[in-house]
Amino acid sequence: MKQEERKKLPNKKIIRSAKVEAKEQFTKSALENLKNENERIINSLKESGEID
Repeated sequence: MKQEERKKLPNKKIIRSAKVEAKEQFTKSALENLKNENERIINSLKESGEID
């Protein structure tokens, strides 16, 4: 009876994999943002004549 009363919790492996997936998505997003920012900075410097 006690097992029926207890709420069924998600498997720890599933929780960990969801956390890893969230971290991966955040990392990919952050990397993409940095790449875009880097391109903007380089283009700005090229336009101003600071770099060739």
